[in-house]
Amino acid sequence: MKNVNAKFLGVLLVSAVLFSSCGLNKMIRDYGDSITYTTEVNPLENHGGEVAVNVNGQVSDKYFHRRAKLELTPVLKYEGGEKEMGTIILRGDRTSGQGTLVNRGAPTSFSMADNVAFEEDMTESELFVRARVYREGREDDFVNLPDRKVADGVINTSQRVAKDHDLAIAPHGYEKVTTVSKSADIYYAYMRHNLNWRLPLNRAEENQQKIEDLKEFLMRQWEIHSIEVNAWASPEGEVAFNERLSENRAATTEKYVNDLFSRIQRELGEEMERPELDVTAKGEDFEGFMEVLNASDIRDKQAIANVINSQLSPAERERRIKDMTVIYAEIEELLEPLRRGEIVVTLFEPKKTDEEIARLSTQDPSKLDVKELLYAATLTDDLQTQLTIYKSAQRLFPQDFRGFNNAAYVYLKMENAEEAAKELEKANQLAPNAGCVLNNLGVIAAWEHDIETAQSYFEAAQAQGMRVNYNIGTLMILKGDYQAALTSFAGRTCTHNIALAHLLAGNESAAMTNLDCAPESAEVAYLKAIIGARRENNTMVFQNLGRAVQLDPAYKEEASKDREFIRYFNVAEFQELVR
Repeated sequence: MKNVNAKFLGVLLVSAVLFSSCGLNKMIRDYGDSITYTTEVNPLENHGGEVAVNVNGQVSDKYFHRRAKLELTPVLKYEGGEKEMGTIILRGDRTSGQGTLVNRGAPTSFSMADNVAFEEDMTESELFVRARVYREGREDDFVNLPDRKVADGVINTSQRVAKDHDLAIAPHGYEKVTTVSKSADIYYAYMRHNLNWRLPLNRAEENQQKIEDLKEFLMRQWEIHSIEVNAWASPEGEVAFNERLSENRAATTEKYVNDLFSRIQRELGEEMERPELDVTAKGEDFEGFMEVLNASDIRDKQAIANVINSQLSPAERERRIKDMTVIYAEIEELLEPLRRGEIVVTLFEPKKTDEEIARLSTQDPSKLDVKELLYAATLTDDLQTQLTIYKSAQRLFPQDFRGFNNAAYVYLKMENAEEAAKELEKANQLAPNAGCVLNNLGVIAAWEHDIETAQSYFEAAQAQGMRVNYNIGTLMILKGDYQAALTSFAGRTCTHNIALAHLLAGNESAAMTNLDCAPESAEVAYLKAIIGARRENNTMVFQNLGRAVQLDPAYKEEASKDREFIRYFNVAEFQELVR
Protein backbone atom coordinates (compact mmCIF):
# COMPACT_ATOMS: atom_id res chain seq x y z
CA MET A 1 0.00 0.00 0.00
CA LYS A 2 2.91 2.38 0.79
CA ASN A 3 4.44 1.68 -2.63
CA VAL A 4 1.09 2.45 -4.32
CA ASN A 5 0.74 5.72 -2.42
CA ALA A 6 4.31 6.66 -3.26
CA LYS A 7 3.69 5.97 -6.94
CA PHE A 8 0.47 7.98 -6.85
CA LEU A 9 2.26 10.87 -5.11
CA GLY A 10 5.04 10.71 -7.68
CA VAL A 11 2.55 11.04 -10.55
CA LEU A 12 0.96 14.02 -8.85
CA LEU A 13 4.30 15.76 -8.22
CA VAL A 14 5.50 15.29 -11.80
CA SER A 15 2.17 16.42 -13.17
CA ALA A 16 2.12 19.43 -10.89
CA VAL A 17 5.48 20.56 -12.21
CA LEU A 18 4.38 20.09 -15.81
CA PHE A 19 1.14 21.95 -15.37
CA SER A 20 1.99 24.57 -12.79
CA SER A 21 2.36 27.15 -15.47
CA CYS A 22 -1.17 26.66 -16.72
CA GLY A 23 -2.96 26.33 -13.37
CA LEU A 24 -4.06 22.67 -13.69
CA ASN A 25 -1.85 21.42 -10.89
CA LYS A 26 -4.72 21.67 -8.38
CA MET A 27 -6.88 19.39 -10.55
CA ILE A 28 -4.08 16.86 -10.69
CA ARG A 29 -3.33 17.07 -6.99
CA ASP A 30 -6.95 16.90 -5.81
CA TYR A 31 -8.26 14.36 -8.36
CA GLY A 32 -8.57 11.56 -5.79
CA ASP A 33 -10.65 13.69 -3.42
CA SER A 34 -12.66 15.93 -5.72
CA ILE A 35 -14.22 13.39 -8.14
CA THR A 36 -16.16 10.42 -6.80
CA TYR A 37 -17.30 7.35 -8.73
CA THR A 38 -20.02 4.86 -7.91
CA THR A 39 -21.45 2.00 -9.96
CA GLU A 40 -25.10 0.97 -10.07
CA VAL A 41 -24.03 -2.56 -9.16
CA ASN A 42 -20.80 -3.82 -7.65
CA PRO A 43 -19.67 -6.36 -8.69
CA LEU A 44 -20.86 -5.99 -12.26
CA GLU A 45 -23.16 -8.63 -13.73
CA ASN A 46 -23.38 -10.60 -16.95
CA HIS A 47 -26.89 -10.64 -18.41
CA GLY A 48 -27.58 -12.14 -21.80
CA GLY A 49 -23.86 -12.33 -22.58
CA GLU A 50 -23.25 -8.66 -21.98
CA VAL A 51 -21.91 -6.71 -19.02
CA ALA A 52 -23.61 -3.36 -18.49
CA VAL A 53 -21.24 -0.75 -17.08
CA ASN A 54 -23.02 2.18 -15.47
CA VAL A 55 -20.80 4.58 -13.55
CA ASN A 56 -22.14 7.68 -11.88
CA GLY A 57 -19.76 10.44 -10.90
CA GLN A 58 -19.69 13.79 -9.15
CA VAL A 59 -17.25 16.68 -9.42
CA SER A 60 -16.96 18.86 -6.31
CA ASP A 61 -17.43 22.60 -6.62
CA LYS A 62 -14.41 24.86 -7.23
CA TYR A 63 -12.36 21.84 -8.38
CA PHE A 64 -12.48 22.09 -12.15
CA HIS A 65 -10.19 24.51 -13.99
CA ARG A 66 -12.25 26.66 -16.30
CA ARG A 67 -10.08 25.97 -19.37
CA ALA A 68 -9.48 22.28 -18.63
CA LYS A 69 -10.85 19.16 -20.22
CA LEU A 70 -10.91 15.76 -18.52
CA GLU A 71 -11.39 12.56 -20.53
CA LEU A 72 -12.78 9.62 -18.55
CA THR A 73 -12.83 6.02 -19.85
CA PRO A 74 -14.16 2.98 -17.93
CA VAL A 75 -11.77 0.05 -18.34
CA LEU A 76 -12.40 -3.54 -17.31
CA LYS A 77 -9.04 -5.13 -16.49
CA TYR A 78 -8.51 -8.86 -16.17
CA GLU A 79 -5.72 -11.35 -16.55
CA GLY A 80 -4.72 -11.46 -20.17
CA GLY A 81 -6.38 -8.27 -21.30
CA GLU A 82 -8.61 -5.29 -20.75
CA LYS A 83 -11.69 -3.77 -22.36
CA GLU A 84 -11.99 -0.01 -22.77
CA MET A 85 -15.47 1.43 -23.03
CA GLY A 86 -16.79 4.69 -24.37
CA THR A 87 -14.98 7.86 -23.30
CA ILE A 88 -16.78 10.93 -21.97
CA ILE A 89 -15.39 14.43 -21.66
CA LEU A 90 -15.85 16.84 -18.77
CA ARG A 91 -15.01 20.44 -19.66
CA GLY A 92 -14.61 23.71 -17.84
CA ASP A 93 -17.03 26.58 -18.29
CA ARG A 94 -14.56 28.50 -20.51
CA THR A 95 -14.15 25.73 -23.05
CA SER A 96 -16.11 24.83 -26.14
CA GLY A 97 -17.08 21.67 -27.98
CA GLN A 98 -18.68 18.48 -26.85
CA GLY A 99 -18.71 17.20 -23.31
CA THR A 100 -20.41 17.70 -19.96
CA LEU A 101 -20.04 21.29 -18.75
CA VAL A 102 -18.72 21.44 -15.18
CA ASN A 103 -20.06 24.27 -13.02
CA ARG A 104 -17.40 25.59 -10.68
CA GLY A 105 -20.02 27.10 -8.40
CA ALA A 106 -21.75 23.82 -7.47
CA PRO A 107 -21.15 20.05 -7.59
CA THR A 108 -21.64 18.58 -11.09
CA SER A 109 -22.96 15.09 -11.69
CA PHE A 110 -22.23 12.96 -14.74
CA SER A 111 -22.63 9.37 -15.85
CA MET A 112 -20.93 6.80 -18.07
CA ALA A 113 -22.81 3.88 -19.57
CA ASP A 114 -21.69 1.16 -21.95
CA ASN A 115 -21.95 -2.57 -22.58
CA VAL A 116 -19.17 -5.05 -23.18
CA ALA A 117 -19.43 -8.64 -24.39
CA PHE A 118 -18.73 -11.03 -21.54
CA GLU A 119 -15.60 -13.20 -21.58
CA GLU A 120 -14.84 -15.93 -19.05
CA ASP A 121 -11.72 -14.14 -17.76
CA MET A 122 -13.86 -11.17 -16.75
CA THR A 123 -15.09 -13.05 -13.68
CA GLU A 124 -11.83 -12.14 -11.95
CA SER A 125 -11.60 -8.55 -13.11
CA GLU A 126 -11.72 -5.02 -11.81
CA LEU A 127 -13.39 -1.96 -13.26
CA PHE A 128 -11.30 1.22 -13.34
CA VAL A 129 -11.84 4.71 -14.61
CA ARG A 130 -8.94 5.88 -16.72
CA ALA A 131 -8.48 9.66 -16.87
CA ARG A 132 -6.33 12.22 -18.63
CA VAL A 133 -6.44 15.98 -18.30
CA TYR A 134 -5.28 18.80 -20.57
CA ARG A 135 -5.88 22.45 -21.29
CA GLU A 136 -8.16 23.18 -24.22
CA GLY A 137 -6.04 23.76 -27.30
CA ARG A 138 -3.14 21.79 -25.85
CA GLU A 139 -4.55 18.26 -26.27
CA ASP A 140 -1.11 16.81 -26.95
CA ASP A 141 0.19 18.04 -23.61
CA PHE A 142 -2.08 15.73 -21.57
CA VAL A 143 -1.30 14.06 -18.28
CA ASN A 144 -2.58 10.58 -17.43
CA LEU A 145 -4.12 10.56 -13.98
CA PRO A 146 -3.98 7.41 -11.82
CA ASP A 147 -6.56 4.77 -12.71
CA ARG A 148 -9.35 4.70 -10.13
CA LYS A 149 -10.90 1.35 -9.21
CA VAL A 150 -14.69 1.48 -9.01
CA ALA A 151 -15.95 -2.14 -9.07
CA ASP A 152 -14.80 -5.71 -8.40
CA GLY A 153 -15.24 -8.40 -11.03
CA VAL A 154 -18.26 -9.67 -12.92
CA ILE A 155 -20.92 -11.95 -11.49
CA ASN A 156 -21.82 -14.71 -13.94
CA THR A 157 -24.82 -16.22 -12.11
CA SER A 158 -27.11 -15.61 -15.09
CA GLN A 159 -25.21 -18.22 -17.08
CA ARG A 160 -25.51 -20.93 -14.41
CA VAL A 161 -28.21 -22.75 -16.33
CA ALA A 162 -28.33 -26.33 -15.08
CA LYS A 163 -28.39 -29.26 -17.47
CA ASP A 164 -31.88 -30.23 -16.36
CA HIS A 165 -33.44 -29.87 -19.79
CA ASP A 166 -36.30 -32.07 -20.90
CA LEU A 167 -34.71 -34.92 -22.84
CA ALA A 168 -36.77 -36.85 -25.37
CA ILE A 169 -36.82 -40.63 -25.59
CA ALA A 170 -38.41 -42.30 -28.60
CA PRO A 171 -41.41 -44.42 -27.48
CA HIS A 172 -40.84 -48.16 -27.50
CA GLY A 173 -44.36 -48.89 -28.76
CA TYR A 174 -44.56 -52.07 -26.70
CA GLU A 175 -47.96 -52.92 -25.22
CA LYS A 176 -48.08 -55.08 -22.14
CA VAL A 177 -51.62 -56.05 -23.09
CA THR A 178 -52.41 -56.52 -26.78
CA THR A 179 -55.67 -57.78 -28.21
CA VAL A 180 -56.02 -59.24 -31.68
CA SER A 181 -59.35 -59.57 -33.48
CA LYS A 182 -60.67 -61.61 -36.38
CA SER A 183 -64.16 -61.57 -37.86
CA ALA A 184 -66.31 -63.53 -40.28
CA ASP A 185 -69.85 -63.16 -41.64
CA ILE A 186 -72.70 -65.58 -42.23
CA TYR A 187 -75.18 -64.43 -44.89
CA TYR A 188 -78.96 -65.02 -44.96
CA ALA A 189 -81.57 -65.16 -47.70
CA TYR A 190 -84.16 -62.43 -48.12
CA MET A 191 -86.64 -62.54 -45.17
CA ARG A 192 -85.00 -65.76 -43.84
CA HIS A 193 -82.98 -66.55 -40.75
CA ASN A 194 -82.10 -70.19 -41.28
CA LEU A 195 -78.47 -71.16 -41.93
CA ASN A 196 -78.07 -71.87 -45.63
CA TRP A 197 -74.51 -72.65 -46.79
CA ARG A 198 -75.73 -72.93 -50.39
CA LEU A 199 -76.23 -69.16 -50.69
CA PRO A 200 -73.74 -67.69 -53.16
CA LEU A 201 -72.24 -65.35 -50.56
CA ASN A 202 -71.73 -68.20 -48.06
CA ARG A 203 -70.19 -70.34 -50.81
CA ALA A 204 -67.80 -67.57 -51.90
CA GLU A 205 -64.20 -68.64 -51.37
CA GLU A 206 -63.27 -65.41 -49.61
CA ASN A 207 -66.05 -65.76 -47.02
CA GLN A 208 -65.41 -69.47 -46.48
CA GLN A 209 -61.74 -68.67 -45.84
CA LYS A 210 -62.72 -66.12 -43.19
CA ILE A 211 -64.80 -68.78 -41.42
CA GLU A 212 -61.84 -71.19 -41.55
CA ASP A 213 -59.42 -68.50 -40.33
CA LEU A 214 -61.76 -67.75 -37.42
CA LYS A 215 -61.74 -71.42 -36.43
CA GLU A 216 -57.93 -71.61 -36.60
CA PHE A 217 -57.70 -68.38 -34.63
CA LEU A 218 -59.74 -69.88 -31.80
CA MET A 219 -57.68 -73.07 -31.91
CA ARG A 220 -54.62 -71.07 -30.86
CA GLN A 221 -56.17 -71.28 -27.40
CA TRP A 222 -55.10 -67.77 -26.46
CA GLU A 223 -57.04 -66.19 -23.64
CA ILE A 224 -60.33 -64.88 -25.00
CA HIS A 225 -61.08 -61.22 -24.45
CA SER A 226 -64.56 -61.22 -26.02
CA ILE A 227 -66.80 -62.81 -28.65
CA GLU A 228 -69.40 -60.60 -30.27
CA VAL A 229 -72.34 -61.70 -32.39
CA ASN A 230 -74.12 -58.96 -34.34
CA ALA A 231 -76.95 -59.40 -36.85
CA TRP A 232 -78.75 -57.14 -39.32
CA ALA A 233 -81.60 -57.10 -41.82
CA SER A 234 -81.57 -55.23 -45.11
CA PRO A 235 -83.58 -51.97 -44.93
CA GLU A 236 -86.27 -52.55 -47.53
CA GLY A 237 -88.71 -54.41 -45.25
CA GLU A 238 -91.10 -53.26 -42.53
CA VAL A 239 -89.31 -51.96 -39.40
CA ALA A 240 -90.87 -54.30 -36.82
CA PHE A 241 -90.37 -57.28 -39.08
CA ASN A 242 -86.71 -56.38 -39.62
CA GLU A 243 -86.19 -56.07 -35.88
CA ARG A 244 -87.51 -59.60 -35.32
CA LEU A 245 -85.61 -60.88 -38.35
CA SER A 246 -82.28 -59.49 -37.04
CA GLU A 247 -83.02 -61.07 -33.62
CA ASN A 248 -83.61 -64.46 -35.24
CA ARG A 249 -80.46 -64.13 -37.34
CA ALA A 250 -78.53 -63.24 -34.20
CA ALA A 251 -79.84 -66.39 -32.51
CA THR A 252 -78.89 -68.53 -35.51
CA THR A 253 -75.39 -67.01 -35.59
CA GLU A 254 -75.03 -67.53 -31.84
CA LYS A 255 -75.94 -71.21 -32.25
CA TYR A 256 -73.35 -71.54 -35.00
CA VAL A 257 -70.65 -70.11 -32.70
CA ASN A 258 -71.60 -72.53 -29.91
CA ASP A 259 -71.50 -75.42 -32.35
CA LEU A 260 -68.12 -74.22 -33.62
CA PHE A 261 -66.72 -74.29 -30.09
CA SER A 262 -68.03 -77.83 -29.63
CA ARG A 263 -66.27 -78.98 -32.81
CA ILE A 264 -63.01 -77.31 -31.81
CA GLN A 265 -63.14 -78.89 -28.36
CA ARG A 266 -63.64 -82.33 -29.91
CA GLU A 267 -60.67 -81.78 -32.21
CA LEU A 268 -58.48 -80.55 -29.37
CA GLY A 269 -59.73 -83.16 -26.95
CA GLU A 270 -60.17 -80.66 -24.13
CA GLU A 271 -62.52 -78.02 -22.79
CA MET A 272 -62.02 -74.37 -23.72
CA GLU A 273 -62.70 -71.51 -21.39
CA ARG A 274 -64.77 -68.82 -23.02
CA PRO A 275 -66.72 -65.79 -21.90
CA GLU A 276 -70.43 -65.35 -22.40
CA LEU A 277 -71.24 -64.31 -25.95
CA ASP A 278 -72.15 -60.68 -26.49
CA VAL A 279 -75.17 -61.00 -28.83
CA THR A 280 -76.79 -57.92 -30.40
CA ALA A 281 -79.61 -57.65 -32.91
CA LYS A 282 -78.90 -54.44 -34.84
CA GLY A 283 -82.19 -54.24 -36.81
CA GLU A 284 -82.08 -52.95 -40.36
CA ASP A 285 -78.77 -51.67 -41.70
CA PHE A 286 -79.82 -48.41 -43.36
CA GLU A 287 -76.41 -46.75 -42.79
CA GLY A 288 -74.69 -49.73 -44.38
CA PHE A 289 -76.99 -49.50 -47.39
CA MET A 290 -76.30 -45.80 -47.94
CA GLU A 291 -72.57 -46.43 -47.63
CA VAL A 292 -72.52 -49.16 -50.30
CA LEU A 293 -74.88 -47.12 -52.49
CA ASN A 294 -72.57 -44.10 -52.44
CA ALA A 295 -69.57 -46.33 -53.14
CA SER A 296 -71.29 -48.08 -56.06
CA ASP A 297 -71.01 -47.28 -59.76
CA ILE A 298 -74.81 -47.01 -60.26
CA ARG A 299 -75.33 -44.13 -62.66
CA ASP A 300 -78.24 -42.52 -60.76
CA LYS A 301 -76.94 -43.21 -57.26
CA GLN A 302 -77.09 -39.55 -56.18
CA ALA A 303 -80.71 -39.21 -57.33
CA ILE A 304 -81.61 -42.48 -55.60
CA ALA A 305 -79.95 -41.29 -52.38
CA ASN A 306 -81.81 -37.97 -52.55
CA VAL A 307 -85.19 -39.70 -52.97
CA ILE A 308 -84.56 -42.09 -50.07
CA ASN A 309 -83.21 -39.39 -47.73
CA SER A 310 -86.14 -37.08 -48.45
CA GLN A 311 -88.60 -39.53 -46.86
CA LEU A 312 -89.64 -38.46 -43.38
CA SER A 313 -90.88 -41.80 -42.02
CA PRO A 314 -88.88 -45.06 -41.87
CA ALA A 315 -91.81 -46.93 -43.43
CA GLU A 316 -91.88 -44.64 -46.46
CA ARG A 317 -88.10 -44.82 -46.76
CA GLU A 318 -88.23 -48.63 -46.75
CA ARG A 319 -90.98 -48.58 -49.40
CA ARG A 320 -88.86 -46.34 -51.61
CA ILE A 321 -85.89 -48.71 -51.30
CA LYS A 322 -88.16 -51.63 -52.22
CA ASP A 323 -89.42 -49.73 -55.25
CA MET A 324 -85.88 -49.00 -56.36
CA THR A 325 -85.09 -52.72 -56.48
CA VAL A 326 -87.68 -53.04 -59.26
CA ILE A 327 -86.20 -50.16 -61.26
CA TYR A 328 -82.52 -50.88 -60.58
CA ALA A 329 -81.48 -54.55 -60.45
CA GLU A 330 -78.10 -53.47 -59.05
CA ILE A 331 -79.71 -52.37 -55.78
CA GLU A 332 -80.64 -55.94 -54.92
CA GLU A 333 -76.96 -56.79 -55.23
CA LEU A 334 -76.21 -54.03 -52.72
CA LEU A 335 -78.81 -55.35 -50.28
CA GLU A 336 -77.71 -58.99 -50.24
CA PRO A 337 -74.50 -58.52 -48.16
CA LEU A 338 -76.45 -56.54 -45.55
CA ARG A 339 -78.49 -59.63 -44.55
CA ARG A 340 -75.89 -61.08 -42.28
CA GLY A 341 -74.69 -62.22 -38.91
CA GLU A 342 -71.22 -61.06 -37.88
CA ILE A 343 -68.86 -62.95 -35.54
CA VAL A 344 -66.00 -60.96 -33.96
CA VAL A 345 -63.49 -62.86 -31.83
CA THR A 346 -60.94 -60.86 -29.82
CA LEU A 347 -58.05 -62.67 -28.11
CA PHE A 348 -55.27 -61.56 -25.79
CA GLU A 349 -51.92 -61.95 -27.53
CA PRO A 350 -49.56 -63.99 -25.33
CA LYS A 351 -46.72 -61.89 -23.87
CA LYS A 352 -43.38 -62.53 -22.24
CA THR A 353 -43.18 -61.50 -18.60
CA ASP A 354 -41.20 -58.40 -17.71
CA GLU A 355 -38.69 -60.67 -16.02
CA GLU A 356 -38.22 -62.67 -19.24
CA ILE A 357 -37.84 -59.52 -21.32
CA ALA A 358 -35.31 -58.03 -18.90
CA ARG A 359 -33.24 -61.23 -18.85
CA LEU A 360 -33.26 -61.73 -22.62
CA SER A 361 -32.40 -58.07 -23.28
CA THR A 362 -28.93 -58.58 -21.82
CA GLN A 363 -28.40 -62.33 -22.28
CA ASP A 364 -30.00 -63.09 -25.65
CA PRO A 365 -31.48 -59.91 -27.19
CA SER A 366 -31.96 -61.58 -30.58
CA LYS A 367 -34.98 -63.38 -29.11
CA LEU A 368 -36.78 -60.05 -28.66
CA ASP A 369 -38.42 -57.90 -31.29
CA VAL A 370 -37.52 -54.22 -31.46
CA LYS A 371 -40.46 -53.10 -29.32
CA GLU A 372 -39.65 -55.62 -26.61
CA LEU A 373 -35.99 -54.66 -26.67
CA LEU A 374 -36.67 -50.93 -26.38
CA TYR A 375 -39.20 -51.65 -23.63
CA ALA A 376 -36.60 -53.68 -21.75
CA ALA A 377 -34.50 -50.54 -21.26
CA THR A 378 -37.33 -48.99 -19.26
CA LEU A 379 -37.28 -51.87 -16.78
CA THR A 380 -33.99 -50.72 -15.22
CA ASP A 381 -32.71 -47.45 -13.78
CA ASP A 382 -29.08 -48.38 -14.40
CA LEU A 383 -27.85 -46.12 -17.20
CA GLN A 384 -25.07 -48.44 -18.28
CA THR A 385 -27.52 -51.34 -18.64
CA GLN A 386 -29.89 -49.13 -20.62
CA LEU A 387 -27.02 -48.18 -22.91
CA THR A 388 -26.11 -51.83 -23.45
CA ILE A 389 -29.71 -52.61 -24.44
CA TYR A 390 -29.91 -49.70 -26.87
CA LYS A 391 -26.60 -50.74 -28.44
CA SER A 392 -28.14 -54.19 -29.01
CA ALA A 393 -31.14 -52.53 -30.63
CA GLN A 394 -28.80 -50.65 -32.97
CA ARG A 395 -27.04 -53.88 -33.94
CA LEU A 396 -30.19 -55.95 -34.45
CA PHE A 397 -32.39 -53.21 -35.95
CA PRO A 398 -29.94 -50.80 -37.64
CA GLN A 399 -32.65 -49.02 -39.63
CA ASP A 400 -34.68 -48.09 -36.55
CA PHE A 401 -33.66 -44.62 -35.39
CA ARG A 402 -34.96 -45.24 -31.87
CA GLY A 403 -31.96 -47.29 -30.81
CA PHE A 404 -29.66 -44.39 -31.68
CA ASN A 405 -31.84 -41.60 -30.25
CA ASN A 406 -32.39 -43.47 -27.00
CA ALA A 407 -28.68 -44.24 -26.63
CA ALA A 408 -28.12 -40.49 -27.02
CA TYR A 409 -30.75 -39.93 -24.34
CA VAL A 410 -28.72 -42.10 -21.95
CA TYR A 411 -25.47 -40.34 -22.84
CA LEU A 412 -27.16 -37.00 -22.12
CA LYS A 413 -28.28 -38.37 -18.77
CA MET A 414 -24.59 -39.11 -18.19
CA GLU A 415 -23.80 -35.55 -19.40
CA ASN A 416 -21.67 -36.99 -22.18
CA ALA A 417 -22.65 -34.62 -24.96
CA GLU A 418 -19.86 -35.75 -27.29
CA GLU A 419 -21.08 -39.36 -27.51
CA ALA A 420 -24.70 -38.23 -27.57
CA ALA A 421 -23.97 -36.06 -30.61
CA LYS A 422 -22.54 -39.07 -32.49
CA GLU A 423 -25.66 -41.13 -31.79
CA LEU A 424 -27.98 -38.30 -32.77
CA GLU A 425 -26.19 -37.80 -36.06
CA LYS A 426 -27.09 -41.39 -37.00
CA ALA A 427 -30.63 -41.04 -35.67
CA ASN A 428 -31.14 -37.84 -37.66
CA GLN A 429 -30.00 -39.56 -40.85
CA LEU A 430 -32.58 -42.32 -40.33
CA ALA A 431 -35.42 -40.01 -39.23
CA PRO A 432 -34.64 -36.37 -40.19
CA ASN A 433 -37.90 -34.95 -38.85
CA ALA A 434 -38.24 -36.96 -35.65
CA GLY A 435 -39.23 -34.54 -32.91
CA CYS A 436 -37.34 -36.38 -30.17
CA VAL A 437 -34.10 -36.27 -32.18
CA LEU A 438 -34.51 -32.56 -32.93
CA ASN A 439 -35.19 -31.84 -29.26
CA ASN A 440 -32.08 -33.68 -28.12
CA LEU A 441 -29.93 -31.93 -30.72
CA GLY A 442 -31.28 -28.67 -29.31
CA VAL A 443 -30.27 -29.72 -25.80
CA ILE A 444 -26.68 -30.30 -26.91
CA ALA A 445 -26.59 -26.89 -28.59
CA ALA A 446 -28.03 -25.32 -25.42
CA TRP A 447 -25.34 -26.96 -23.30
CA GLU A 448 -22.78 -25.42 -25.64
CA HIS A 449 -24.51 -22.01 -25.22
CA ASP A 450 -25.20 -21.95 -28.97
CA ILE A 451 -28.52 -20.25 -28.37
CA GLU A 452 -29.60 -19.65 -31.95
CA THR A 453 -28.95 -23.23 -33.07
CA ALA A 454 -30.66 -24.61 -29.96
CA GLN A 455 -33.73 -22.45 -30.52
CA SER A 456 -33.91 -23.55 -34.16
CA TYR A 457 -33.89 -27.21 -33.13
CA PHE A 458 -36.45 -26.70 -30.37
CA GLU A 459 -38.83 -24.87 -32.68
CA ALA A 460 -38.48 -27.63 -35.29
CA ALA A 461 -39.20 -30.22 -32.59
CA GLN A 462 -42.22 -28.20 -31.46
CA ALA A 463 -43.55 -28.28 -35.02
CA GLN A 464 -43.43 -32.08 -34.75
CA GLY A 465 -45.59 -32.00 -31.62
CA MET A 466 -42.87 -32.07 -28.95
CA ARG A 467 -43.32 -30.13 -25.71
CA VAL A 468 -40.26 -27.89 -25.60
CA ASN A 469 -41.41 -24.92 -23.50
CA TYR A 470 -39.11 -25.74 -20.62
CA ASN A 471 -36.08 -26.04 -22.88
CA ILE A 472 -36.90 -22.76 -24.62
CA GLY A 473 -37.20 -21.17 -21.17
CA THR A 474 -33.58 -22.08 -20.42
CA LEU A 475 -32.55 -20.25 -23.59
CA MET A 476 -34.45 -17.17 -22.47
CA ILE A 477 -32.33 -17.17 -19.29
CA LEU A 478 -29.14 -17.23 -21.35
CA LYS A 479 -30.55 -14.39 -23.47
CA GLY A 480 -31.25 -12.34 -20.36
CA ASP A 481 -35.04 -12.27 -20.85
CA TYR A 482 -36.09 -13.62 -17.46
CA GLN A 483 -39.79 -12.83 -17.73
CA ALA A 484 -39.94 -14.71 -21.03
CA ALA A 485 -38.20 -17.62 -19.31
CA LEU A 486 -40.78 -17.67 -16.52
CA THR A 487 -43.57 -17.56 -19.11
CA SER A 488 -42.07 -20.61 -20.81
CA PHE A 489 -41.78 -22.34 -17.43
CA ALA A 490 -45.47 -21.73 -16.62
CA GLY A 491 -47.04 -24.78 -15.01
CA ARG A 492 -43.69 -26.19 -13.88
CA THR A 493 -42.09 -25.89 -10.46
CA CYS A 494 -39.25 -27.24 -8.35
CA THR A 495 -36.27 -27.13 -10.71
CA HIS A 496 -32.95 -25.33 -10.50
CA ASN A 497 -33.54 -23.36 -13.69
CA ILE A 498 -36.98 -22.14 -12.65
CA ALA A 499 -35.44 -20.95 -9.38
CA LEU A 500 -32.61 -19.27 -11.30
CA ALA A 501 -35.09 -17.37 -13.50
CA HIS A 502 -36.96 -16.14 -10.42
CA LEU A 503 -33.70 -15.03 -8.76
CA LEU A 504 -32.53 -13.15 -11.84
CA ALA A 505 -35.97 -11.53 -12.14
CA GLY A 506 -35.54 -10.23 -8.61
CA ASN A 507 -37.80 -12.65 -6.71
CA GLU A 508 -35.55 -14.37 -4.15
CA SER A 509 -38.51 -15.76 -2.26
CA ALA A 510 -39.90 -17.61 -5.29
CA ALA A 511 -36.40 -18.81 -6.10
CA MET A 512 -36.00 -20.36 -2.64
CA THR A 513 -39.45 -21.96 -2.82
CA ASN A 514 -38.47 -23.75 -6.01
CA LEU A 515 -35.04 -24.71 -4.72
CA ASP A 516 -36.47 -26.20 -1.53
CA CYS A 517 -38.58 -28.67 -3.51
CA ALA A 518 -36.09 -29.29 -6.33
CA PRO A 519 -34.15 -32.59 -6.44
CA GLU A 520 -30.98 -32.24 -4.39
CA SER A 521 -27.88 -31.47 -6.42
CA ALA A 522 -24.65 -29.53 -6.13
CA GLU A 523 -26.12 -26.84 -8.39
CA VAL A 524 -29.20 -26.43 -6.21
CA ALA A 525 -27.09 -26.11 -3.05
CA TYR A 526 -24.74 -23.63 -4.72
CA LEU A 527 -27.63 -21.41 -5.86
CA LYS A 528 -28.98 -21.45 -2.31
CA ALA A 529 -25.54 -20.30 -1.11
CA ILE A 530 -25.65 -17.42 -3.61
CA ILE A 531 -29.05 -16.33 -2.27
CA GLY A 532 -27.59 -16.56 1.23
CA ALA A 533 -24.73 -14.26 0.19
CA ARG A 534 -27.14 -11.74 -1.29
CA ARG A 535 -29.09 -11.80 1.96
CA GLU A 536 -25.84 -11.59 3.96
CA ASN A 537 -26.96 -14.73 5.79
CA ASN A 538 -23.69 -16.38 6.83
CA THR A 539 -25.30 -19.60 8.04
CA MET A 540 -27.16 -20.01 4.78
CA VAL A 541 -23.97 -19.41 2.79
CA PHE A 542 -21.72 -21.81 4.67
CA GLN A 543 -24.23 -24.64 5.05
CA ASN A 544 -25.25 -24.67 1.40
CA LEU A 545 -21.80 -24.02 -0.01
CA GLY A 546 -20.50 -26.85 2.16
CA ARG A 547 -23.17 -29.18 0.74
CA ALA A 548 -22.39 -28.09 -2.84
CA VAL A 549 -18.69 -28.78 -2.35
CA GLN A 550 -19.49 -32.14 -0.76
CA LEU A 551 -21.58 -33.16 -3.78
CA ASP A 552 -19.15 -31.72 -6.33
CA PRO A 553 -15.66 -30.67 -5.16
CA ALA A 554 -15.24 -28.58 -8.34
CA TYR A 555 -17.31 -25.92 -6.62
CA LYS A 556 -14.35 -25.13 -4.35
CA GLU A 557 -12.48 -23.39 -7.15
CA GLU A 558 -15.72 -22.03 -8.56
CA ALA A 559 -16.67 -20.32 -5.31
CA SER A 560 -13.16 -19.01 -4.68
CA LYS A 561 -13.48 -16.85 -7.81
CA ASP A 562 -17.21 -16.11 -7.74
CA ARG A 563 -17.80 -12.43 -6.93
CA GLU A 564 -21.18 -13.41 -5.44
CA PHE A 565 -19.08 -14.32 -2.40
CA ILE A 566 -16.61 -11.43 -2.53
CA ARG A 567 -17.50 -10.21 0.95
CA TYR A 568 -16.56 -13.66 2.28
CA PHE A 569 -13.21 -14.03 0.55
CA ASN A 570 -11.31 -13.13 3.73
CA VAL A 571 -13.62 -15.00 6.12
CA ALA A 572 -11.88 -18.01 7.66
CA GLU A 573 -14.90 -20.31 7.41
CA PHE A 574 -15.27 -19.53 3.70
CA GLN A 575 -11.56 -20.04 3.09
CA GLU A 576 -11.75 -23.40 4.82
CA LEU A 577 -14.60 -24.49 2.53
CA VAL A 578 -12.82 -23.55 -0.71
CA ARG A 579 -9.29 -24.59 0.28
